[in-house]
Amino acid sequence: MNFNLYLKCFFIGLSVASAVGPIFVLTFNNAVWYGFSRGFATALGASLGDGLLFFLGLLGVLRLLGEYQSTLLVLDLLGGILLIALALRSFKGRQKYIEGGDLMQLDPISLLTKSFFLTIANPLTVLFFMFIGVRILPSGIHMVPFRQLVFGSFFAFLGSLSILSSVSLIASHLGNAINQRTLKIVSYVTGTIFLLIGIYFSVDFVSRLIDVIDLL
Repeated sequence: MNFNLYLKCFFIGLSVASAVGPIFVLTFNNAVWYGFSRGFATALGASLGDGLLFFLGLLGVLRLLGEYQSTLLVLDLLGGILLIALALRSFKGRQKYIEGGDLMQLDPISLLTKSFFLTIANPLTVLFFMFIGVRILPSGIHMVPFRQLVFGSFFAFLGSLSILSSVSLIASHLGNAINQRTLKIVSYVTGTIFLLIGIYFSVDFVSRLIDVIDLL
């Protein structure tokens, strides 16, 4: 087993999850409002997305897709829409701290699915793995055995999950210790972050679309 490669993969997972982006904020927000289990479901979905993107990055699929303007166009559009929708949900104040049996109404599978698709639709995350996938390999080696691809992606997943699950644990304790007014402030702050990043993706989408039209 190539432990050096797997250790690098683990730290790549750590680094991508440590960035205070939309997934980091979403995990924190869900754990503050709904408790550790819902925050962990969000973290798990995002980490699965990171593992998949890392796998595709090592395969070279992301680099191949990156040669087509339409790929990043679609990602910018999807990422922008998802983040702006999350921002509006936060601003409308639909969240409330849920206890007991009512918690079952907040489906962990839907949280996992949402964070997974938000991760793989994030152009910045895709570009990160597109860049890192070809640079993690030793000099002169352009391909690794499929088994090592799978294990490497698993370790990247573990690295990402270790950070995001820790965020969820810390945030869930904060949620139990602070009042509703403070929770509302957290919701508005996270909504603002989602909105700003969503606008950034939307502006980038328009910019790329103009470039494509100019080439026609």
